[in-house]
Amino acid sequence: MIVHGWAGNPSHGWKPWLKAELEAAGWQVEAPSMPSPNTPKLNEWLEVLAEIVGTPDENTYFVGHSLGCYTFLKYIERLPENQRIGGGVMVAGFAGYLKHKIPVLEKYYEAGLDWDKIRHHNGKYAAIYSDRDDYVRVESAFEFEKHLGATLIKNNDWEHFSGDEGITQLPDVLSALLHISK
Repeated sequence: MIVHGWAGNPSHGWKPWLKAELEAAGWQVEAPSMPSPNTPKLNEWLEVLAEIVGTPDENTYFVGHSLGCYTFLKYIERLPENQRIGGGVMVAGFAGYLKHKIPVLEKYYEAGLDWDKIRHHNGKYAAIYSDRDDYVRVESAFEFEKHLGATLIKNNDWEHFSGDEGITQLPDVLSALLHISK
């Protein structure tokens, strides 16, 4: 499941490349267009994930970009206690506060994440981040490492890893996903 971020879509940036690479390797991949991407509402995005994912299992993996990371982690947090997932890769992800306030997003992530509930679902994680990101604090990656045991991958070739930067491929995300899904 590839989850785009705020003001994004699944056909922008590196996401189409990742989807094609994974499908060529035999993976079943979904990359939905989330509703109202410029004015996202958490419950609407969670409903889309729930509908598309169905019943997740140990072979269910998520890749998120920016707000998409918070979204899939919130989805995992809300799973029934007995459900397990494979894990996820967070690209420019954050668990809460950004470097600068973005009013349209503050309500989306105001509840924070329940790390214990997320960990309970036994996923393996990786977090790709950049010191040059204008939106996401570097500390977010270290939160993922501390609370989820995420493998950290620093890539300063990019800022926020968005298509607006001209990024069309992101080998780090493919490598990280293949590593955690061994």
